[in-house]
Amino acid sequence: MGLLDKSLFRRRFRTPRDPANGDARYRRLFGSIPIGLYVTSPEGLLLDANAELARMLGYPDEQALIGMDVTSIYADPRDREHAVEVLLAPGSVFRAEVKLRTRSGAVIVAQDTCCAVRDPEDGLLYYEGSLQDVTDAKGLEEQLRQLARHDPLTGVYNRHALSEILVAEAARSRRYGHPIAMLMIDVDRLKEFNDRFGHAAGDEVLKDVAALITRSVRDTDVVVRYGGDEFLVLLTETNGQAQRVKERIECELAFELGKSRYGIPVTASIGAAHWSPESGESVSELLGRADRAMYAEKGKRAPVT
Repeated sequence: MGLLDKSLFRRRFRTPRDPANGDARYRRLFGSIPIGLYVTSPEGLLLDANAELARMLGYPDEQALIGMDVTSIYADPRDREHAVEVLLAPGSVFRAEVKLRTRSGAVIVAQDTCCAVRDPEDGLLYYEGSLQDVTDAKGLEEQLRQLARHDPLTGVYNRHALSEILVAEAARSRRYGHPIAMLMIDVDRLKEFNDRFGHAAGDEVLKDVAALITRSVRDTDVVVRYGGDEFLVLLTETNGQAQRVKERIECELAFELGKSRYGIPVTASIGAAHWSPESGESVSELLGRADRAMYAEKGKRAPVT
């Protein structure tokens, strides 16, 4: 549309509320409202836009948008196509979150609200709508969701998320007949780290252990910080392999964290338990068995000096 005479374009597609028709007050409101506003022809050409929409999309002014194909600002043109389909029904309003592509190529998230304007004979005159940038709000929403389900220190799942995950995995296990297993892991002598070197040192140990456990299991397995010095690993679709995973974590701890910079070897007591969908046992009983197995392992350990 670079060769388009935009003044002629405006005269040809003048909307009923254009200032040339006497509605200067509407024009002032259209230009000053802090939400992106647009008007498009039935064919999808931008007839009008306000300064906020130009700013949002990274254009120098609203005049730079006039005459553009509106689908070019959507990261997925199907969003605009969907809006047009919704607006086929008289009196309908399209509302959805969409992704927009700015002039620089960056993608932002916007709340798109659009309606069709029709003449007295129900003929389509144009579409008008608003686009409100909600990128920051979506980012905050995602951060809050992450905080609600993840341990802020180690980044693995927290105990709150575990409840939902256990229900979902147990249901999936019953549906497909796959057994699952659980490892309960207690970091040995964390209190000694805290007492001798401070809680910051203990936190570093927990972060290192969480990272090591995560590297030692599959992406489909679930790592949870279960308590202050306890982690839980849910091994999905396992087939008696919990012991092997347990031994791998123990070896990795001894190899990677055994020579601690604090002079105290980092070890862990690990209890394993298996669960099959036909057993009739509840998932909470599985948790209890894994916990008892962990304490049994802990009882076998001689104090390390």
